[in-house]
Amino acid sequence: MPGRLMAGVVDSGTGLAHRWLRQRGLFAELRALERSERALEGSEEAGEDTGDSTGDAAGGSAGGTGKIGRSEVLSIRLSRVQAVLLAEAVACSRHRSRSAYLRAVATGRDRRAPILAKAGVLFFWARAHFGETIGPEGQENLKRLGRFLLGIGDVGKMLALIQRHLRAARLAASGRLGGAESLSPAPERVQQRVGSGLSTEVSIRACQERKRLIRENARYSAYSGMSSFVRHVALGWDRNGEILARCAAIAEWMKGCLKGQVGLEDQVGPEDWKQLDGETHRRFGVYLSGPGASGRVDVEGALRRGARHLLGAAPETFASRVPAEL
Repeated sequence: MPGRLMAGVVDSGTGLAHRWLRQRGLFAELRALERSERALEGSEEAGEDTGDSTGDAAGGSAGGTGKIGRSEVLSIRLSRVQAVLLAEAVACSRHRSRSAYLRAVATGRDRRAPILAKAGVLFFWARAHFGETIGPEGQENLKRLGRFLLGIGDVGKMLALIQRHLRAARLAASGRLGGAESLSPAPERVQQRVGSGLSTEVSIRACQERKRLIRENARYSAYSGMSSFVRHVALGWDRNGEILARCAAIAEWMKGCLKGQVGLEDQVGPEDWKQLDGETHRRFGVYLSGPGASGRVDVEGALRRGARHLLGAAPETFASRVPAEL
């Protein structure tokens, strides 16, 4: 695979590290903008020579001054359950349509759009608070992060949605993902955003430069073709399987900690963290803390790697991009 050497510390199905995908996307956007502006300037000059005003027509075909056109169409087919999962990811993103969402993830411009990518917030939160006694304030912080990333302010519902997508990825990887009935239901609010009557054929409108970039990204990847590549990155199924399994373990642990809590009155204490550390070592052979009461947190860097791989940025970088009020 050509991109294997650029895949970063944790391998993924894209064959390229987050920063390589983003940089490739950035240069493609700049080339497309430059081409659009050249086309517009040429049209305006032609209009001046003939005395006709052709600027509007040129702007429409080239996307307008400073804009990128969408003259090319890429079509992909999805299974019914994939269409539902994709609709949930779009509903929990800042993108206004499936086409806009797919353009952003397939070019590498938005590596944090899939719900499985946003699940990295569990690694991020656990690393930030590991070993601490967490009361209402710390749990309220997790609620605000959930609202910021997914538009869900209830921790239990956020975990349910993340676990639904983690299970879907695990079943898909083993070829056992059937219909949506094999998954726990999505939170009601997300279902309302998604609606019904979802199409299993999706079109991506893009400029020629973006289309070329998507095809190139697909060639770097581990997938057999462009459609398979787009499906996997759009759903977050390109992420490393062991990282997703560790994320599922943290989600299950958090769900157990929150079970029975009313009004966030109970606390996550040392014994809870010890339980997570023991479970992580038992299942993955990884320690989350060093020996003794003053042992180093995330001694093997597992939480940091998980956060970085899923969120697409180092924890410190992600923290700097979170609104200050959170």
